[in-house]
Amino acid sequence: MSTHNFETLRSAVLDASVAKRWAQAVEEWQVVGVEEDPRGTGICVCGKTNLVYLYTIHNERTRETLFPIGSSCVNLFEVEELNVSVAVLRRLFDLRASFSSGRPVVLTTDHFSRAVLADLWQNGAFPPNEYNRSNGDNDYKFLLDMFNQRHDPTEKERRKIWVLINRVIKPFVMTDARLG
Repeated sequence: MSTHNFETLRSAVLDASVAKRWAQAVEEWQVVGVEEDPRGTGICVCGKTNLVYLYTIHNERTRETLFPIGSSCVNLFEVEELNVSVAVLRRLFDLRASFSSGRPVVLTTDHFSRAVLADLWQNGAFPPNEYNRSNGDNDYKFLLDMFNQRHDPTEKERRKIWVLINRVIKPFVMTDARLG
């Protein structure tokens, strides 16, 4: 297994950016997807081998995309938003694996985080419907409140959580184009 080569990463990023200085160029990028290579044959743009999780980053200003890039290279950008995106996409990828395997998914830190719930909300996982008074924000806020509370939910709250996870979040995550 080879380690990353920062100069190779730096060159690839700068070549595909408007800015020509690292500190400014890294601000132009967004993490837009993740794929899994279970055999670990992925090779990062920096040259690091044996990647299992292959991220895609995109520069909206230049319309350039870099793929595959490993999470440790994204972390070298030292941009908090990118680090959060890597963590959230990985959690969503694992959440989809749990749904696919038939394992129960519950509203705990094993499956969710505040950042994951916010990402789901921001990306349209909670559509307006008759049960949320035609406002998907209500479902997001309900789940966030339930995630943050320090006592067990009531039976009615448990049922609503189950419906939101299995009838709203599951179909969204299963078809999320960001998760290759």
